[in-house]
Amino acid sequence: MWACPVCASKIQERRRLEIEHAIQWAESEGLVPVMVTFTFPHQSWQRLRDLIRQQRQAFKLLRKGKAWDRLKARGGLIRSLEVTHGRNGWHPHTHELWFCDPDNLPTYDRLVPLWESACRRAGLLTYRPDDPGTSMRWVAFMEHSVDVKLDMTAGDYLAKQDDSRSWGFSHEVAKATSKVGRAKGVHPHHFLVRKAPGDRERFLEYVDAMKGSRQLFWSPGLKDRCQLQDLDDNQVAEESREDADLLATLTHAQWSLVRGNDARAELLDAAEAEGLPGIRALLAALGDSPPASPDPDAPPPGPLLGWSLAQRRDSPGGAREAGSCSGDARDGSPQASPVGPPPW
Repeated sequence: MWACPVCASKIQERRRLEIEHAIQWAESEGLVPVMVTFTFPHQSWQRLRDLIRQQRQAFKLLRKGKAWDRLKARGGLIRSLEVTHGRNGWHPHTHELWFCDPDNLPTYDRLVPLWESACRRAGLLTYRPDDPGTSMRWVAFMEHSVDVKLDMTAGDYLAKQDDSRSWGFSHEVAKATSKVGRAKGVHPHHFLVRKAPGDRERFLEYVDAMKGSRQLFWSPGLKDRCQLQDLDDNQVAEESREDADLLATLTHAQWSLVRGNDARAELLDAAEAEGLPGIRALLAALGDSPPASPDPDAPPPGPLLGWSLAQRRDSPGGAREAGSCSGDARDGSPQASPVGPPPW
């Protein structure tokens, strides 16, 4: 799921629903959902694979000892790994959703000393308060490396916006791989759109470093207690959870026309707003000329594209959500698939 934006979006939406269910379960058990975010210093010259390795070591060290035993969440936790890239290079960090007893809530003052010690022992923190050259950076680490937020109602308290959506607990945890960091960096999927110098190499580094990693981790037994089916990402990507009506299928020539004019977003907008007539109008504006007298019984003139625009039956504006990808996510090139003749 790390490499393909289409699969990642579908998997994250399923995980979001699971997290919302877990929050409801926790509240019914008298537990309090608490969002804890951990981050650490990073530099532009550091490799992502090395940072991920050191981060894992820091978490192992954090979760050892009597201080952690007194602090840890009785109901378990869900951990989401997020990776962005910005001015200071790769920035891996985690959002954790803890299900805590009301009388044993984590606080900044209890967590920061433990996280500082873990990061220092894992090699992630070299700044020291007694070093004039790094003391200010140490202060910044102590102020910003741990963030604790309570959500007593499991509502959209974070109120973060991404593509005009409200982000609550479940969005913040599950949709880490699609969140756009405004001032702090961008998600690696943005490299595929931006195509700035070095973006291709950075994206390949990201895919290589994240191979085999889990974007979401649930405490052992937590899904069973929540009565959730434990499906891996591949199973979620393959399953179909919504009825859809096929709007259109495109030929190779039509898809090349859309891509050549960088009109993929416009195509989705046309399908979402006007359906099939909007798709036809956009293709015509781009220079496509459908046959004057198409024979509905004739076979298609050539191989058809494995990209279809579908619309959810229960959502007039669902075309954008229901697109499906059968191509190579690295360059956006689709694969041929005999899905039937174009409706026009």
